[in-house]
Formats: sequence, structure tokens, C-alpha cells
Amino acid sequence: MSQSGKKVLDRNNIFGGGGRLIYADALTAKPTALADILNPTSGVLASGWNDIGATDGGINLTRGFDKEEWEVDQVLGAIDEFITKWNMTLETNLAEASLGNLELAWEASEPVLDTGEYTQGIGDPDTVTERMIALIVDKREVAGVGYIRAYVFWIAKLDGADSEHSFVKGEKTLIPLTFSLLADSSEVGESRFGIVLDQEVA
Repeated sequence: MSQSGKKVLDRNNIFGGGGRLIYADALTAKPTALADILNPTSGVLASGWNDIGATDGGINLTRGFDKEEWEVDQVLGAIDEFITKWNMTLETNLAEASLGNLELAWEASEPVLDTGEYTQGIGDPDTVTERMIALIVDKREVAGVGYIRAYVFWIAKLDGADSEHSFVKGEKTLIPLTFSLLADSSEVGESRFGIVLDQEVA
């Protein structure tokens, strides 16, 4: 036995792999339980939620903060620091180059079908759509039972990063997508960005 006492606290909290990215209109009721976004057994989405589909290279959540340091003449280092802003983003590459995903990632218009052909406008809007998004991941399967976790964010908007849509021999054409995740001023401080919904392993 290790003399340091090092150990794994709960191996059920070690998990990873691909995730499922979904979104809902900003006016959709905010979920308070997993059943509000999907059936945890069948995986069928609740009304108002939509799949984004396959991704490539993972789905990356980033959280950090900006801070201000205070210094005084008498000390050769900062004597205190204060948080000035929290930052959160979600970034991925969409592997399904559908018109629906172009609408999502490029703020393009809704495709219109006429006699077997779609038309989709690519314009220059002065605002971007506000959505609610959720990232659903599988936890470790225990005794043949699967469990899930969902990261739900109240306000997601395109962050303006370039979305390079490349066509290269032998490679998939991807649609890069980056959302800024914003604080919702109508929520209390502990859940201004969103919530995590996590099934307890029995």
C-alpha cells in the first residue's frame, strides 16, 4: 500500500468520449431535470430541443476569468487580485455539412425548398441568434446500466471566430463552430451560466 495514501475516490467519475450537442430556442423553458431535455432511457429529445449531429475532433468547453491585480510601491509583487469577468466558450467542428448546420454556424437564412431544390441565403445580419445549448455525455456503465451527464447553458451566441469551410482531397468538409456562453442576469449567481444535470450511479 502506498504510504502517501493516494487512491481513486470514485472510478465512476472517470469517463470521457464523444458527446451529443443539442440546442433549443431561447424562449424554451429552462430545464431543471434531465427529463426536461431528453428521455434518459431512450435518448429521445424533449419537445423544443434539436440535435446538431456528428462532430469531429471533440466538443471543448472552456472556462476562465479575467482579473485585476493591485500593487503598492512598497511590495515587489501584487498584494491582491480581483475577478473582473468570467469567460466561457464551447467549440467544435460540425461533421455534418447540412444546410441546417450552415444556418446555425454562419447565421445563414433558413433553407427554402422549391421543386426539389433548396435555396439558402448568406447575408450580413447585425445580430446573432441567442440559443440555449446542452452537451450530453455518457458516464461509465455500471452493472449493465448507463448513466449520463448534461451541461446546460442558458445563453449561447456565435462568438465571431472565423469558420473555415474547406474542401480538401481525402478529407471531410467540416464547419467550425464556436459559441460564447453568456451569463443570464435573471439567474442567481450560482447558476448564471447554466447548470450540470448528473445521474447518480446506483
